[in-house]
Amino acid sequence: MNAYQLPVYKKALEIFKISSAVSSYFSDNRHVIEMELSSVPAHNYAGRLVTESLQLAPGIAGVMTARTKELQLKRIEKIRKAAKRIKSNCRNIEITGIKETEFLDLLRREILHFEHLISDWIHQNQKN
Repeated sequence: MNAYQLPVYKKALEIFKISSAVSSYFSDNRHVIEMELSSVPAHNYAGRLVTESLQLAPGIAGVMTARTKELQLKRIEKIRKAAKRIKSNCRNIEITGIKETEFLDLLRREILHFEHLISDWIHQNQKN
């Protein structure tokens, strides 16, 4: 199966779109580079949401093209770490005092769903 057809890949794209929208909202529509350079902590964390979420879909494609099981597992671990950092950045944005947490809650729910899809996908691949 093509990586682009996988539910986990499609969810990764959704997470990127949501992360981008959340980051734009919390950073007053700044560019990712501006977010990273900002002196406002919420902007920094928002920028990191985008950069971490940007790794998910290419990571899935990378797993599909890995030549060995060992390389697949390494790439899956990278994806899982990126998902964990997204959740951490959501928490950090909240700590800065942002009141509108419903967007962050939505992103966390999508990450949780993504993690379940990753687990299901791994188990399916092990059977094949």
